[in-house]
Amino acid sequence: MSGEDAATVLDQFIHDVANLPAEIAHLLEEIHAKDELIAECRSVITNRDNQLQKHVKQAGGHVKHPKEDQWVKLVQTNFGTAEKLQEDKVLLSQKACFLVCTLVLGSTS
Repeated sequence: MSGEDAATVLDQFIHDVANLPAEIAHLLEEIHAKDELIAECRSVITNRDNQLQKHVKQAGGHVKHPKEDQWVKLVQTNFGTAEKLQEDKVLLSQKACFLVCTLVLGSTS
């Protein structure tokens, strides 16, 4: 390996190390944003479930709430959205892990 090659490798490593904190911070911000969206989904789910439970306690289980079908669809949609957001968070976490591992263990190429 020539001196120029070593200098290039070192320069690239320093560049990668310098960018890593910003890249990780960005990924963590994206994860946090998805956490907030999941919390909103959970709030909708909990709210509608509580309203249906209250109706069951007041009117009995045999009387269907007028908006029950609409709310069930809304709850199912929010569960699906929350699940997709959680999968996205896993991918972002794996990407952050890959970035750190690649830097620590060296290039994968």
